[in-house]
Amino acid sequence: MKNPVAVFVGVLFLVIAVQAAAEDPRPYVRTVPLERVYTHSGGYKIVYSTSRLETAENYLPARWFEQAAGIGEIVYTDRRAAPFMQVYYYDGEFSHIRLFVRRNTAHPSWGLLPNRPEERERFDQVGDELQVRY
Repeated sequence: MKNPVAVFVGVLFLVIAVQAAAEDPRPYVRTVPLERVYTHSGGYKIVYSTSRLETAENYLPARWFEQAAGIGEIVYTDRRAAPFMQVYYYDGEFSHIRLFVRRNTAHPSWGLLPNRPEERERFDQVGDELQVRY
């Protein structure tokens, strides 16, 4: 140990780095291609395939997308990969979702849900948690 000051500074730096890492939430993003996005006055219904090649769906209430920095964000794009969604988790818990959809609503990936009471109920039953079947 020729330079105890350098060792002390190194250990101090390591302790600070570990503490900072422990305080920051750990982000994790999953990207899921969507087969179809249905619009409704209550929000969006998304249809996608799971890793087992089963069809799954989720109802995303409009209230998620109405607030700045809310749970949901919609991005209109002309990218060929659209539609897809990015689901954000922090420390293993759902944080928010981003939908990337085709700008042209005449694209076959868009659909329209009938305005029936049972469809409205499905949007109303969704809380602030998204359960995605991967």
